[in-house]
Amino acid sequence: MLFNSFEFLVFFFITIIIGNILKNRWQRLFFLLASYYFYMAWQPSSISCSAMADSGLKFFTDRLHCDFKINPYVFILIFSTFIDYFAARAIEKKQDGDSLRGWLLLLSLVVNIGTLGFFKYTDFLLGLLNDIHLFGSFQFAKQNIILPVGISFYTFQSMSYTIDVYNRKTEARKSFLDFALYVAFFPQLVAGPIVRAETFFRDLDYRLSVHKEHIEAAFALILIGFTRKIVFADNLAKVVDFTFANYQNLNSIEIWTGALAFGWQIYFDFAGYTDIAIGVARLFGFQFNANFNFPMSCKNIADHWSRWHISFSTWIRDYIYIPLGGSRVSVLLYIRNIMITWLFAGLWHGAAYHYVGWGIWQGVMLLIHKFYGDTSTSKFLNEKGGKTYELFSRIFTMFCLAFGFIMFRAETMEKAIPMMKALVFINDVPILQWSNYRYGILLVICFTASYVFSKRQIPTLLTGSWMKYSIFVIVNILLLLLFGVTESQNFLYFQF
Repeated sequence: MLFNSFEFLVFFFITIIIGNILKNRWQRLFFLLASYYFYMAWQPSSISCSAMADSGLKFFTDRLHCDFKINPYVFILIFSTFIDYFAARAIEKKQDGDSLRGWLLLLSLVVNIGTLGFFKYTDFLLGLLNDIHLFGSFQFAKQNIILPVGISFYTFQSMSYTIDVYNRKTEARKSFLDFALYVAFFPQLVAGPIVRAETFFRDLDYRLSVHKEHIEAAFALILIGFTRKIVFADNLAKVVDFTFANYQNLNSIEIWTGALAFGWQIYFDFAGYTDIAIGVARLFGFQFNANFNFPMSCKNIADHWSRWHISFSTWIRDYIYIPLGGSRVSVLLYIRNIMITWLFAGLWHGAAYHYVGWGIWQGVMLLIHKFYGDTSTSKFLNEKGGKTYELFSRIFTMFCLAFGFIMFRAETMEKAIPMMKALVFINDVPILQWSNYRYGILLVICFTASYVFSKRQIPTLLTGSWMKYSIFVIVNILLLLLFGVTESQNFLYFQF
């Protein structure tokens, strides 16, 4: 179910009204069932209702979808929930020295990673075997497995709970209903943010009050989320789609515009989704942490990743990078830890070579930044460079990020490489025009506005002033009415 749909608007009002009438366990059960309904509203378009001759799992999933309108992939979500609930309960009961604790944790990891791996990486691995000709001339057929929406998010969320219970960082939840609601709670279910168990259960046990000021703040967050998505992301999608479809006929300036436009598109799209998710959750008494903090106004790559998709970057830090040894190791092991972490990050986003390239590029940038930061030149320029050096750092960081934007958006590395060459003006198309210059002007406005707003957060601008709040609401509504894309568009992170 899309946030930017009439169906969700009806679902939201029904859920919040009934949810506030019910109390205690009945309320939690209702929220859980509503979350499962929200998830099942996603119907894979690639399921064929004419596949009557098929047998086995495909016949089962097709019949559920076509005859009963039941999304069969909800059972994967429920299965993962059962495994992690019982594994965590058993882990908590065992003594620290008991080897069975490790086996139970392994069971949780195998089920979650195995399920994610099967649906997300089967075709990628088969394609890799075909490319390296491991079995000679034999070629594996593509399986075309449908990726369940949100599987990368809820498996990570559920896994982190089991790992935290194993490390004695959190207590295993006794109520299956509570844990199932944690995994499936609809605001963040399909595209994050990845919510830690301690945060969710804190608010579940001691539900936050929802007064007039909280409703106003949540409404403002939801409104800016819709503006980011419908006004900015969906309009930028037009130039992005055109650029990546016609890159061979575009000059370097036009490709630069398209590449930066994609960076802004995916930021507005994903930040818009999480704004709506956080705002909706607050109306139900839950306070999720911010997932973005003006990442496009960053000074360097480390600053960028401290502001972008924060729930994911802190997840890979806590559950991959630090367990590998973090930075408190030798130089070679530090390089290894960074590269493994970001290779994993690339593969998490997608099973394709261009995602692998994107992940490796993020790791390389972070390593260069780290080693450069330790030099006397860096320290001198940071102390004496002033605004000039700061501006140069911001521009150079965005220059480097643009290569990653292209790798992330391109369907293949074969497509990404000539576009990246164009960024350094190795391009056969002469610069005789700038066909997408209007979007270039929009990007300048976006960068400027991001820098200004990063100095004063939006909640601060709205606090204590009815006039400011009214102007904020009116401006956003006008933007939605005048420039909003009317056709409902999928959020980009649904594919991950």
